[in-house]
Amino acid sequence: MRVKRVTSADLGSTYCCMKETPPGVSWADYLPKSREWFGKSLRKYIDGYHSLDGDKVVGFIYWASSENALVPYETEPKVACIYCTEILRDYLHKGHGRLMFDFMKSDLKGQGFKGILVDASDFKEWMHCKLFLKQGFRVIKEHAPFKLMYFPLTQETVNVRLINLSYKPSKDKVEVTLFSNFACPVGPSMYDLVKKVAQSFGDQVKLVEIPGTLDNIRKYGTSDPLINGNLKLLGPASEETVRKAIQDEVDQFSRSA
Repeated sequence: MRVKRVTSADLGSTYCCMKETPPGVSWADYLPKSREWFGKSLRKYIDGYHSLDGDKVVGFIYWASSENALVPYETEPKVACIYCTEILRDYLHKGHGRLMFDFMKSDLKGQGFKGILVDASDFKEWMHCKLFLKQGFRVIKEHAPFKLMYFPLTQETVNVRLINLSYKPSKDKVEVTLFSNFACPVGPSMYDLVKKVAQSFGDQVKLVEIPGTLDNIRKYGTSDPLINGNLKLLGPASEETVRKAIQDEVDQFSRSA
């Protein structure tokens, strides 16, 4: 087992989690888009560590420095903000996670980072908060179903401000708002799915597409799809779930018209 910092030579092995996607999803089809974005954004909007078994990537931690992190909160400079972490199923409970985090903590401390932030979730399937508690993180802010957690490196505490959702949708019809987001293959996959479903509603729905830039994330407080300005789809969702979420808003809009 060993851990290394991701370089441009490693782009073809990024997102090893796409080897273990659930049946019936097409997330891996979007690997080229995310890897292209990763290559263009490396060392600015994304950075990372890979855990390896020989030459095989079996886990990762992807993150960015707080000055450019595409996250819905603001904090001090020189704080590492984790986007996501994953270990392949066959390598769970074998020390890879601990080794990756120990490497990350040591490497970032050597670079003068103050600490590490992660917006962990209450969902066992994805970025579960208990995973980070085991690695020594502590909860500093809660905004259900998420917990913002911190691990100190050179500074015991850190100032953080959650950015409230502040997007104002159209009022003449139901609006579906999409932010381009390539940091994970699930992002562009959901973008295309929600767009397709929204367009199937015809004139009942207005589709607005916004670049998922740092400025826009800090302006609106999200890069996730919005339905009438609300977060109704957290993470990956089925076409049926997306359709129902939009239909509910269309029905409510019709009743209030």
